[in-house]
Amino acid sequence: SALRAGVDPITGAISTSPSRRFLGARPVAVSRVTLQGTPSTLLLSSRPWIGRAGKGRHAMAPMSYAPLDHGCSFSNEAVREGIVATSGNTLRILSVGESGDAASAASSSLGSDEDEAFNSNRVDLRYTPRQMCLLSARITESSRKIVLAIVESDVNDYGEEDKKAMGFDGTGKSKSGSKKKESKDGGGGGDDEAMDMDMEDSDEEEKKDGGDGEDDEDDDDNTRHTPIRGPIPTEPGRWGSCVRLVDPGNACSTLDCVEMNRNEAALCCASVRFHSRGGESLLAVGTVTGMTMHPLGHKESHVVLYRVVNGERLQLLHRTKVDDDAGPVLSLVHFQGRLLVGIGRTVRLYEMGKRQLLKKCE
Repeated sequence: SALRAGVDPITGAISTSPSRRFLGARPVAVSRVTLQGTPSTLLLSSRPWIGRAGKGRHAMAPMSYAPLDHGCSFSNEAVREGIVATSGNTLRILSVGESGDAASAASSSLGSDEDEAFNSNRVDLRYTPRQMCLLSARITESSRKIVLAIVESDVNDYGEEDKKAMGFDGTGKSKSGSKKKESKDGGGGGDDEAMDMDMEDSDEEEKKDGGDGEDDEDDDDNTRHTPIRGPIPTEPGRWGSCVRLVDPGNACSTLDCVEMNRNEAALCCASVRFHSRGGESLLAVGTVTGMTMHPLGHKESHVVLYRVVNGERLQLLHRTKVDDDAGPVLSLVHFQGRLLVGIGRTVRLYEMGKRQLLKKCE
């Protein structure tokens, strides 16, 4: 933690009420750096922090970057204000205060009204996110990894396998490639009359339009690709759903994505630690099959239990079917080493079994 106290410029007395900030679990290393032309402080612990004085107050914010071991100020012709740091056996040079840099998110809000700076990452999802939870995955006996599980589902949508079976491509790359191929084949496969066209006129037109065509291609490359909605089912009760595992420590990259069964929607999730599993964090997902909104109904409902293997992928443990008369599974929560499930208007407590969850009370 960092302890900051004010010093009287005349008497040299230290203030009696210093402020304390928790920086991380590792010992703190402090070094002086220059940020936007003013002296600043670089504090390194479980994550790097930057602190500086401005506008009559002292601001401190975390950097959106990997943990660093040592760091100091760095400046050359290419990087006017930067930080050179070591992380493990690698040497890294960070640019501070430039848009798009990992440290700019922290430095841009220093001196603002908010004492904390938040970093945002965009993750492209397959369906609408319904709920998310954090899981502590065990990598070795002494190390753990924090991962984020997200359940996604959309009504009136086909699953990924059904879309592929229909030949649908959401990126549109294969469609554009087929159009280019057809245009090439159509130009070379015409009749004799088409081949007898004036070649000189066509060459002149190609020369005139050559520059415009290149500009159009560049514009197409720079255009933001918008996902395509895809085919819409005609019958009710169609759902597309998946469970995604995200690494929040690595720019929210997707580690694993498990597609649900046909017409099965994942609506809720929770991290649960059963006493019988030695406190291991498991992912419980509540799913509903063939759910309709008007009127509200469903065919069957399950509680699916997953295990996070090495903090990289999901492993299915078992599926527990819930009574159809009780209602759909709408909420899950960990409760005293067991799983508390909200089913319709009923709350049930489950214990983990070998093949399925065991109902203890209702």
